[in-house]
Amino acid sequence: MFKIILILVACIHVCWGEFYSSLGHMEDLVHEELNLVSTLKEFISAEEAKLERIKKIANEIELQAEEAGSDVEKFLGNPVNQYLLLKRLKTEYDEMETLVMKNSSFLDHLGEMKSYIPGQEDVEGTAKAIMRLQDTYKLDTHELAQGKVKSSYAGRKLTADDCFQIGRTAYLDADYYHCVLWMKEADDKIQQGDTTHERFEVLDHLAFSLSQQGNWEEAYALTEEMLKIDPDHKRIQGNREFYRQTMQARKKGDEGSISENLFNKSKLKLKRKDDYLPERQLYEKLCREGGEIAPPKIQKKLKCYYWDNNDPLLRIQPLKMEELYPSPHVVRFYNITSPSEIDEIIAMAKPRLNRATVQNPVTGILEHAHYRVSKSAWLDDHESDLVYKISKRISAITGLSMKSAEELQIANYGVGGQYEPHYDFARRREKGSFEEMVGNRIATMLFYFTNVEYGGATVFLNAKIAVQPIKGSAVFWYNLYPSGDGDMRTRHAACPVLTGVKWVSNKWIHEREQEFRRPCGLEPKSDNRIFWI
Repeated sequence: MFKIILILVACIHVCWGEFYSSLGHMEDLVHEELNLVSTLKEFISAEEAKLERIKKIANEIELQAEEAGSDVEKFLGNPVNQYLLLKRLKTEYDEMETLVMKNSSFLDHLGEMKSYIPGQEDVEGTAKAIMRLQDTYKLDTHELAQGKVKSSYAGRKLTADDCFQIGRTAYLDADYYHCVLWMKEADDKIQQGDTTHERFEVLDHLAFSLSQQGNWEEAYALTEEMLKIDPDHKRIQGNREFYRQTMQARKKGDEGSISENLFNKSKLKLKRKDDYLPERQLYEKLCREGGEIAPPKIQKKLKCYYWDNNDPLLRIQPLKMEELYPSPHVVRFYNITSPSEIDEIIAMAKPRLNRATVQNPVTGILEHAHYRVSKSAWLDDHESDLVYKISKRISAITGLSMKSAEELQIANYGVGGQYEPHYDFARRREKGSFEEMVGNRIATMLFYFTNVEYGGATVFLNAKIAVQPIKGSAVFWYNLYPSGDGDMRTRHAACPVLTGVKWVSNKWIHEREQEFRRPCGLEPKSDNRIFWI
């Protein structure tokens, strides 16, 4: 706008020099000055409107940041809050950058933050995580949109646009089941007065998703509703005719049976996408319900001990050990790490966190996977006395050598963070299995560094047990039989975190150097007990 003013002034100067010599030109100058003032006022109005928008955004950011800062862990423990935070950082800071183009100090500060501001992938990933939590813990869409997620702490409410964006993420992934749920919630909010999104676009996505789920009458009714908003929309007219013909074909031309009632949720036939995970229902049930109670004959075999393993390191202060399941033998040790040790380990790991990877069984390449959602870091024994001390402690507890063990892995799970059912050991047919010099993963020690308010359990599918995270405790099991064969009963998973924060650490111990500590068994599947007590 300033450029326009300068060009106008320059033009006046070139065309009409020596104004004092002609009254007519002076009259013209008065009119031009009035035009200039009018243009200047338009510029001022535009800048004031921009400033008001900046103030509004700044106040909203400040309000939400103060709420988050009052109790960061509790605030981020709610998945709805996490989604809104990432969405806000992605969209509102982009707008701020455009609005504040002349404020160099703000832009410099914003530039420093660029690496911390989430991208569209983060927003979409969080939306998918919310849908994953919705399925695993059977959460009602409306309650979730209200910020309620099985916690005493209610998060922020989602707007119609927030619900639309979650539904849109599902739509682009051809996940029409979740798209219907979230578009319906967006439409409900719009009809209650929420103006953050246009209803026509919501109904458009909703109608198509319903048709893909076989709900032809509801899709037809929604196209009728859209044509009330835009009667001349050619594509929607075509969709309506297609839905009408489809219903007639399905009902053998009985037009009278075509319903014109708008969206009856109670009659909807909705089905989740075909799943690649054969034990999906069992996995989610264990996560949701906490596992089954073992039969009495198994319960009688489970005991608790004070455990020192005849090792000098534990003799003065033995650990509390609880048997969780007899076969596969899974045990938990209590108070294995202190709060100060946990804080130090997390502080070391935080700057190094990267998205966790898994080894592709076909190519052998490490890659990101949708079934493992967490960030991890690796700490070597030689870089810290504490890490070395923890390795010595594991060796004392298990009686196993740490010479061929992997570095200590620290993992942090965010919104919906999970690791779907898997084995810790490499199977023979998998490419890129562990080198001969270290052998396969013989055992796993899994440390819990936080309590988790809801979700985040470790579930063993064969045993049908769910191990809840308890801060300072650790779970231990053997992945291989004494013969070296993989124990398929150790298939386990990390359930999605619903509310709260989950930090864990694991030490994977390999076969080499264990020859005299855990001798090979003569039978392929001889008893796989951890400790003979």
